[in-house]
Amino acid sequence: MSISDLYESFNKLRNTPAYNFTEPKVTAGANSSLSEIIGILIERNANDIFLPLSGKVAALTMRDILGIRNITSSKPATVGKIIPTLNSYSTTAEAVRLMSLYRLRALPIMEKNEILGQISAKRIVQEIRDAMLVTHTTKISTSDVMTRSPIVISKGDKISSAKQIMKRRRIDHIPVLQNNRLLGMVTSRDIVQMLLPTERIGRKSLGIDGTQNRLNLEIGGIAEKNVLTLNIDDTLRSVTDLIVTQNSTYCLIMAFDEVQGIITYRDIITLLGEKVEEEIPIFIIGLPDDPLDAELAKSKFADIVKLLKKIYPDIEEARCRLKIREIKGARKRYEVDANIISTHRIDSYVNVGWDLAKMFDQMSDSLKKRISHKITRRQKGTRFRSRPIT
Repeated sequence: MSISDLYESFNKLRNTPAYNFTEPKVTAGANSSLSEIIGILIERNANDIFLPLSGKVAALTMRDILGIRNITSSKPATVGKIIPTLNSYSTTAEAVRLMSLYRLRALPIMEKNEILGQISAKRIVQEIRDAMLVTHTTKISTSDVMTRSPIVISKGDKISSAKQIMKRRRIDHIPVLQNNRLLGMVTSRDIVQMLLPTERIGRKSLGIDGTQNRLNLEIGGIAEKNVLTLNIDDTLRSVTDLIVTQNSTYCLIMAFDEVQGIITYRDIITLLGEKVEEEIPIFIIGLPDDPLDAELAKSKFADIVKLLKKIYPDIEEARCRLKIREIKGARKRYEVDANIISTHRIDSYVNVGWDLAKMFDQMSDSLKKRISHKITRRQKGTRFRSRPIT
């Protein structure tokens, strides 16, 4: 079974109302302290919390909290970002699109300005796992969906370094290595707990006082040693089953004791993204809210893939993920992450900017220069990169 066939098998789930998967909401009052909010997130084992604000909803995530300088004085309502909400008619596909675009693991479901509940990426992953069990999907491998070459950190690096990496790269998981071998995993949740006032985490448990002092500790000291791993030849169904049964947010993909990739909720739910082209399977997740911007992204990416197909006929499929990096008024700063997959290599492209049309034009220009072997040193570092499929 190909990714394209797998996509078709999820049509029923894609069109199922998100309301069918409603879970208890994770909320806090706008006047709650950040320490209280962190406590709720930890107690509920959640990544996102929602703050009702006069008919709108702000979301605050573990990763957002990492960027806060002073936990005790900052107000959650000023830190959280306003997000779109779902209603009882919203589909699971719409929920996945918004989660990917706004980099959330949950979205509130509302009726008459009241939060009834939420749908989470965790629940969607469970439904994807169950759907694959029904269709007996076994041949899609971990390498088909994993994020390759994840950022890693060394055991002796400081917790503050991991915190900065997570903020800058907008990630929640970093594998910890010792002598180039996997030692453990650190998450944004682990680091957020280090930001709490001393009395909340237990002075004696750490033997050190003061947030800044704690952030100067070695990251290896807080890394979880019991890491979920699978082999690069294992199946996607094995990954979803392991993540669901172990109540984990990730699975590391290994080959010969080396970290090859990571699969998180986000990687799995992208399987419910939108299919743009039939002849060459093209999938896009996180399309913008504006219909014109969404159509522009689909058409421009499809044109780029068709151009590449003329040069490299062995292209099998292409995937593009859009995420919002920043919001200023009506303007949104996007990240575009594309992978064009052939039988023997993957061409990857990453770019960040405010103008989607310009960003896709830059992708096309970068591709043309790559094809004509006129790539400058700067372009090698920031545009298309090729790597063989292992």
